[in-house]
Amino acid sequence: MVAAQYFDTRSSRAHPVVLIVSSGQAILHDADGVELRRAPLASLRVSERTKRAPRLVTFEDGAYCEITDHATFETMLAATGYREGLVSRAQNSWRLAGLSLLGLVAFVVFSYFYLLPWAAAVAARTVPPSIEAKLGQATLDSLDHGLVTPTRLPEADQRRIRDNFAALRRPDDPGHDYQILFRKGGRLGANALALPGGTIVVTDELVKLVGTGAGMMGVLAHEAGHVAQRHGLQQVFQASAVGALAAYMFGDISTMLATVPAAMLSMRYSRDHEREADAFAVEVLRDNGLPVTALADALQQLEDAHTGGGRKQAAKDEESGFFTTHPLTRERIDAIRNGGE
Repeated sequence: MVAAQYFDTRSSRAHPVVLIVSSGQAILHDADGVELRRAPLASLRVSERTKRAPRLVTFEDGAYCEITDHATFETMLAATGYREGLVSRAQNSWRLAGLSLLGLVAFVVFSYFYLLPWAAAVAARTVPPSIEAKLGQATLDSLDHGLVTPTRLPEADQRRIRDNFAALRRPDDPGHDYQILFRKGGRLGANALALPGGTIVVTDELVKLVGTGAGMMGVLAHEAGHVAQRHGLQQVFQASAVGALAAYMFGDISTMLATVPAAMLSMRYSRDHEREADAFAVEVLRDNGLPVTALADALQQLEDAHTGGGRKQAAKDEESGFFTTHPLTRERIDAIRNGGE
């Protein structure tokens, strides 16, 4: 038995009682030993265990007992076969709480590195081409409003690059209408940007650096790989997962149109996306009889231009230019060269 305070719902006054469990029944006796009420154990609700607050045993009609002698009450509960839920046990166990926290951290890490990219890839593949084209146009409009200026590249160079790219044999990609646009990069520097829908923006500075030949075709094939595999959309979905997914599911495309340009211009492709785009470009170059090393040479030129101006210039370039969206590594360049052997 255990001492308790009984509240019968008819008044706010507490009645000192003793709670006894016998033959599957909970029985209340007052201070004089007179039985006040009894009820089957299965009909009672027992509050969760806390460190200091009293435990409550509530009857079906709302009357309840407050019990402060936790040790005696828990011994009584154990004798009846009562077992608290996992949540309640976890709240009162440092070990279970710690395991729960570790589990939560593991789930968050797993979701960030595996579940979110997978979900973003699935969502990106289901975006209709018409919506993807609108997202690309919105990004281009954002570029043209202050970030880039009209190209100064000679018409002959523009035509040569477009014609050479159009002549490339590439894997079938019916959902995209590829077009090459030229802009003076300004703060973007030597850069090529693959926009949703198939538009690839090439800066004058990039043409000046790598020329109009096989190296440029390698860079454009790399960008086409990002478009074909919808890497840009995947990055957008990952960067603003909740908002982008809600906009896509519920049809509020204006929300996506508003967020995509900023996300596209500030994103950095993941290493996996860069490797996939590199592999796409290598396949295109091989299928067209072009040297695979031309892409590696172009990337090397970009890296040399990035680091050749000294530490101050490299830091400046890190904030803009090709490295903003295409993090280059020695490993990537070496992998392309080895792949061309």
